[in-house]
This record gives sequence, C-alpha cells and structure tokens, in this order.
Amino acid sequence: MKRKKSILVRAMLCFGAVLLCACGNDDNGDNGGGGGNPEPPVENPNAVEVINASFEEGLEGWTRVDFYNGGKVTVEVVEGAGVDGSRCIKIQQFPENGKCGVGIKQKLTGLEPDQMYRIYARVKYSDIPTDQGRGAVVFDMSTKQYWNASKFLYGTELRNWTSVYADFMSQDDGTAEIVCSLGFRLGGTTNGGYSTGTAYFDNISVVKVTDELYMQEGEHIRLFLEPSQVSVSPALLTEWVENLDRMYESYEDLVGQTPHQGRKLAILTTRGIESGYWALAGYPILWSSNYSAVTDTMDELYEHGTWCFGLMHELGHVFNIGNSSWNWNDEMFANFRMQYGLEQNDGKVWMDNRVYTGREILDMYKKDYNNTVIAQVNDNGIHYMLGRLTDPSCIGWEPFKMAFRELTTQGGGGSGKYEKFEYLLSLLSKYASDLQGRDVDVEAEFFTPEELASIRKQLQ
Repeated sequence: MKRKKSILVRAMLCFGAVLLCACGNDDNGDNGGGGGNPEPPVENPNAVEVINASFEEGLEGWTRVDFYNGGKVTVEVVEGAGVDGSRCIKIQQFPENGKCGVGIKQKLTGLEPDQMYRIYARVKYSDIPTDQGRGAVVFDMSTKQYWNASKFLYGTELRNWTSVYADFMSQDDGTAEIVCSLGFRLGGTTNGGYSTGTAYFDNISVVKVTDELYMQEGEHIRLFLEPSQVSVSPALLTEWVENLDRMYESYEDLVGQTPHQGRKLAILTTRGIESGYWALAGYPILWSSNYSAVTDTMDELYEHGTWCFGLMHELGHVFNIGNSSWNWNDEMFANFRMQYGLEQNDGKVWMDNRVYTGREILDMYKKDYNNTVIAQVNDNGIHYMLGRLTDPSCIGWEPFKMAFRELTTQGGGGSGKYEKFEYLLSLLSKYASDLQGRDVDVEAEFFTPEELASIRKQLQ
C-alpha cells in the first residue's frame, strides 16, 4: 500500500504543477496575442548542431548510404512535402525491386565522449508492409550496439507527421554518425530487417540527454530509464545499481577481463526493440519499454528486493570477451557467469514465482537436468552439471577462473561443440590437479557415462 500511495502523491503533485503552469501567465496581459515585447526564443544548451537539419539546402551535410539493395532506391529532396510545406528528404523503393536498407547519414563532432544523446526526427510514410523489419527508422551507426534504433514505423501515415527518437552513446572521440533510413542497416528477422515503401524525413535534431531520461550512476553501471516507468524510490534504485556493480566485479573476477576498456556499462530503456525481445546485450544494453520488462522488474525490486535475472544475464553476455572460439553456447555461459556473481554476493533473483538467493540458483537448473538428462539434456541441464563442479567438495571455482583466462586469450577446443566441451573439461582437470596436488580427471570423476552420452547427443 505504501508504494501505491507514493505513486498517487506523485501524480497529484504533477497535476498541481500542470495547473500552476497553465495559470501562471493569466495576469501579465500578454496572452492571446496582446501587447508587450515578446520573449526571445530560448536556445537549448544541450542541442547539438546538425547541418541542414531541415533539408532546405538539399543534401548538404548529408551522404547517401546503401546498406542493402540500393540500386533502384530513390533518395531525393522534394519541395513542399516537408513540415509546414517546406523541403524534406524522400526515400522510396517499389516492391517489385525488392527490400532495401538505404538512408542518409551525417557525422556529428564535438560531442562529449561516451555520453548519451537523443536524435529526433519528423517522419511520414506509406506502403511499408508490417512484416518488413524496421520500415522507416532513425539510428546511430555505432558498432558497440548494432540493434539500437527508433521504434519501427510501417503501414501508411501520410496525413500527419510522426515524431520519433532514438537514444545513443557517443563515440570515445566525441563523434557520432546519425542515419535516417528506409529499412535497417542489418537484415534478418531478429531486430532488424529491410523494407519497401516510401519514407519522408524532416526537422532532424540531436540533444544531449538530461531530463529526457531518468539517470542513475554507480561505479560500473549507468541506468538510463524512461521516467514514466520508474515506480520505485531513488534510494532503492541506488541500492540496485550498487548490487549490479558488485555483479560486474564478480564477472571480472571470473573471466579476468573487463569489457569496453573498463568503461561504465550503460543500461538503456528503449522503444526500439521489437520482435519480442526482453533485452539485448551491447553498449548500451537495450531494455525494452514496449512490453512489461521494465515495470515487472520495478515490481520485483520493490516487493522482493531482487536484482533482475534478465539484466544480469545480458551483463553476462557483455563479459563474453577475448577469444570466443571455445564458447559453444554463450546463452548458457552468460547464466554461468551470473551464477558465480550470485554466489559471491548472496544475490537475489525472482524466477519460477520464488526468490533464489546465491547458490540456490543451481536448483533452478537442476529441474531441467532431472527432466531431460535421460533422453537428451538441454542447455540448462549442462549448466547444472558444470555448476555442480564449483562446489568445494568437487573442484570449486578456481579451476574455472584459470581455464577461462586461458581460453579467452588462446581459444582452443576443436570445431565441434562436444569437442569444445571436452576441451574445457581437460583444462579443468589440469588446473584442479595443480591446485589439489593430485591427478584429477573431471570427466571420469564427476560425470556418468549416461550424462556424457546425453551431452554428446545435445551438442552434436
């Protein structure tokens, strides 16, 4: 009840603020076109210069970019079709010419390095099939986060201009490359895709993010959240970020390296994730605001004090660094890294309608082991068998740390998944033998023939 009451109070305060803003100038005589000197326009101190942002100078400052099948795509500046009858850019591809990914781009300079910025655009569009990827879209060309972009726009909306935006991290040298495009830069059906149809873009602007997002910063983690979806106190978010910082340090302790040269990792809520994704790893980690991902996490944080399984899983992916030729399944190893972090910090996650604390998380994977190992073990079952090795009565965590350091610097393990699995076991045997002062054969001592046969069947 306390939480609901605090939300109601905030809503009443916001409503009061709206009334004050609406009534504040009633007595100054300047409303409704009255006399007096008009106030000069206020420049946004966080605005970034975008050359020829409304295309009144044609394509000056912009460069065409063909990501895919651009041979017959029209990219042109058109008169009178822009906002308020101005000029705008038009990108068109007819269906008979196939799907495309074509846009215009501009490089921005003088930004603050490694900071969050937002690109806005006015867009109208037509004849973009709803099953064709991104449609009309704006995004930044960073290679640190391939999937980051604005919300999909498809269908037909030519009467009214639609406003879209996308948040992005500037590069380390204070640059960024913004794109307006029909179709995305990446194909496929995951979170990208090419398109046909017509898209118009106008009035491009870029600002450094300040009040647009709720921000919380820790030692290793930065949160950038959609304000409307923040429903817990700043103190609780601060505690959560501190716990994520501890998980970050545990992942580093396990694998021996830090991602992105040790820079703080950003977690960004976004409307740009489609195709049912909960979150996507990268820099930043994208966290979908389209579904209940954020609100459910806020509820769990408030009610159970848990740390969010999904985001710690994505954080585990970010620590897939160095030589990854040995890694046959990073979905599993992202969770394996999380297991270590939870154990080291007594971390809490909410799964299966219960709280798992620390090493209890292994019980969740044991369920799949029990249900699948006889027929064909799944990846969670394999996780359980590797995870049980970390008990001090087996070999503990230290051989894994040593093995991961060797693997991420040298790789190895052959071409097949089962060969990679066996190679990992051989390294664990080597380092466990060194630590225990005796010959340890992990495969022979801790796996039954039935388990190995089931693993072989799954990985092959």
